Amino acid sequence: MRIAMIVHGGAWAIPDDQVEAHLAGCRAALAAGWAVLESGGSARDACEVAVRLLEDDPTFDAGTGSHLTAAGSVELDAAMMDGQSLRYGAVASLRRVRNPIVLAHRLLHGPATFLVGEGAERYAAAQGMALCENSELVVERERALWEQWRASQTATAASGLQHTLGGRDTVGAIALDQSGNLVAANSTGGTPLKLPGRVGDTPLIGCGLYADAQIGAAVCTGWGEAIVRVALARRVVDLLERGLAPQSAAEAAVRILNRRVAGGTGGCIVLTPDGRPGLAWNTRRMAYAYRSGAGEPVVGV
Repeated sequence: MRIAMIVHGGAWAIPDDQVEAHLAGCRAALAAGWAVLESGGSARDACEVAVRLLEDDPTFDAGTGSHLTAAGSVELDAAMMDGQSLRYGAVASLRRVRNPIVLAHRLLHGPATFLVGEGAERYAAAQGMALCENSELVVERERALWEQWRASQTATAASGLQHTLGGRDTVGAIALDQSGNLVAANSTGGTPLKLPGRVGDTPLIGCGLYADAQIGAAVCTGWGEAIVRVALARRVVDLLERGLAPQSAAEAAVRILNRRVAGGTGGCIVLTPDGRPGLAWNTRRMAYAYRSGAGEPVVGV
């Protein structure tokens, strides 16, 4: 069985001066996940390792360095879905968990599959995960932008800051292991200056991600509210089931997002059970990296 993996670092108007950092982050995440797969490890572990690395890289809107809410804090969402069992684990509105993807992975086998807020954090602590202070997740770049917005307190200024930040962003990964399992995972800090408690597509199965080891897997990124309205990840897998190639399915799904939802911006990555990748976006750029079988890594924006 050939192994394969694809990761993304968000679909948005990545500025020229941030391209290299996004490429480096995706390249490193792919390499970390690939090392797990190559050594015979599971797709679940490969996805956790890759996404955790992206959460720890302040370049991305996930984990440390995430956008701040309107209240000036970080709130994190993440999910993982196993394509063989169709089990999933999801978390949302976390303020004290440094790597939400680790908790999402642990929830794959219950006792609950979707935990939020303080309840999720209490469960994490009970599982022996160390909690952090919310301030440890905040970087100076995001604090300065929040202070700028707070000083102006106008919708126009908020809109301008969202444009500067790229507006919407996520990180994600899909892995195919030697046993033939496909796993999808993602993580996000959400939109900049979001209302506290806001949850987008990321932890919603069928919207931000979906995996079926018999058909394929997809992970989405972009404007969460638009992605949810078309159930984008499940739509990609449906297109695969109808016989479309992964690249065609990705492109068709993004066209649907653009056509059916005004301002529907975003992208997706796809992987099939035979290791074929696909990816598409309608934003200026999307950071990505993938590798399949004996092929060389491909990295781009």
